[in-house]
Amino acid sequence: MLDRDYRDIVAGLGLTLFGIAAALYALSKYSMGTISRMGPGMMPVSLGVILAVFGLIIAVPALFRKGEAVDLKLRPLIVLSICIFSFALMIETIGFVPAVFTTTVVATFAETQVPLVKAVILGGSLALLTWAIFILGLGLPIPAFDWPF
Repeated sequence: MLDRDYRDIVAGLGLTLFGIAAALYALSKYSMGTISRMGPGMMPVSLGVILAVFGLIIAVPALFRKGEAVDLKLRPLIVLSICIFSFALMIETIGFVPAVFTTTVVATFAETQVPLVKAVILGGSLALLTWAIFILGLGLPIPAFDWPF
């Protein structure tokens, strides 16, 4: 047992820093406008400030409570990072549906106890669901299948 909850301290401070950075970036790049006539920077600055406040709400109480030791698992971190980069590369080259399917199946390898059959069923159902929502429902101009051959 640690004397402070370092997991929540780090997470809260990370959210706070990210919120402040987003708010400052939006403040420097976009005009704020007024409350009655909002400019393009009003929403990003507001959300950045809200995120920073939520980060402080998480971090400050963690300074005064005991926490458990942080168990850092590298396998999920590595696998999920690979999934994010592979999705970004695959969506342009093979299309939306195969990219979602492949990324979902690979993401299940972050855990050791997911059987391959369940991973394939999950990948297929998520690919079908995202296709129905984003391409059919919202009409986004993303190619569902864009085979290179």
